[in-house]
Amino acid sequence: MRFLCYDTALNEEYTLIRLLQQYPRYGSLFTGTDDEQIWDAAPYLFEVDSNFYELRGDSSLIRLDHCMLLETGECMEAVVQFLQQFIYRNGQTGLVYFRIWDPRVLLREFAEWSEKDRVMFFEFFDCFYTEAADEALLDQWKPDRRYELTRMPVRRAAILPDREAPEMEPQGETAEEPQAFNEETAPVKDVPSKRRRFFIE
Repeated sequence: MRFLCYDTALNEEYTLIRLLQQYPRYGSLFTGTDDEQIWDAAPYLFEVDSNFYELRGDSSLIRLDHCMLLETGECMEAVVQFLQQFIYRNGQTGLVYFRIWDPRVLLREFAEWSEKDRVMFFEFFDCFYTEAADEALLDQWKPDRRYELTRMPVRRAAILPDREAPEMEPQGETAEEPQAFNEETAPVKDVPSKRRRFFIE
């Protein structure tokens, strides 16, 4: 299954409502936590089976900036619970928040994780995808033998079929060979929530 990780604090409520209408299976990453009531700035997971980027053509108000697509055989509830163990951390000054739902943060911080955490992440997820510079592609991220990230551009249509075209293109078509992750390619500026600041360790 593939889960869209959507940041409401960054992309706002209008797009959230459209996603709720389009994809009925969803969950907040704040479910069951002290932040559960912050629905309008929460990160959400949507189980997706079509090209959600098509929503951009429906309205100029649609924002899908810095979204991430997670691939796993696990169910929605298990994915929420798994990610929550990364979000809330005890820091030197108390509880801090790690914005794992933001691919810029994940790509920047992944190399600093312990080997145990890196292995655990990819034992749970097969891979994850981020938006590529070319709109026809997605960047697929997987670990190498040392559990360092590698990037492989893949055709977006092979991963996310258009809503009007039910047949998927064969998976495995790629645009180029895998590349080792270079942290200089990932933007470094983190975007804070409108109502709550999520700190990065």
